[in-house]
Amino acid sequence: MDVVLSGDQKTRAVALVPTREALYFASDTPLEANYIYRLDRSGALRRIATISGSSFYGCRAGDALFFSTAVEPSQVNHDRNVHLYGSLGGRSWSSFLAWPKDRWPMRLFQYGNAVLPTGDNATDMLALSCVAVEGDDLQTTLWRIIDPAERGQIGSSVI
Repeated sequence: MDVVLSGDQKTRAVALVPTREALYFASDTPLEANYIYRLDRSGALRRIATISGSSFYGCRAGDALFFSTAVEPSQVNHDRNVHLYGSLGGRSWSSFLAWPKDRWPMRLFQYGNAVLPTGDNATDMLALSCVAVEGDDLQTTLWRIIDPAERGQIGSSVI
């Protein structure tokens, strides 16, 4: 076994999303700001996007990459919304879905989160399940990823 990264909070990740060119992961720490990172095959690590909180889930659907954030108690991450960040090809990242945390205490119930699937998904479909959020709590939704070249903008639609 070889150590690839170690030493600080930026190497603390729960979900890794591999592509042919690189490995993508988002940090998971309540102690400092969180980011999406790209580790290329040469070993170069780049911080490529700021995210609003700890990330426990990431996945790929076709050429699109996704990470969701959790709402958890933190002195640093103050956002009370769960976000879904996405990118086509890993270049430009944005939050395009968000859910407010429900009213129930996190310490007694659950952190707000959007659970993403694991495994290889070569389709243009993304499934996600929300927990401890207003409106979509314990709901699973299926989204079709729309190529911005076809629509002129990044987007998705509920099926």
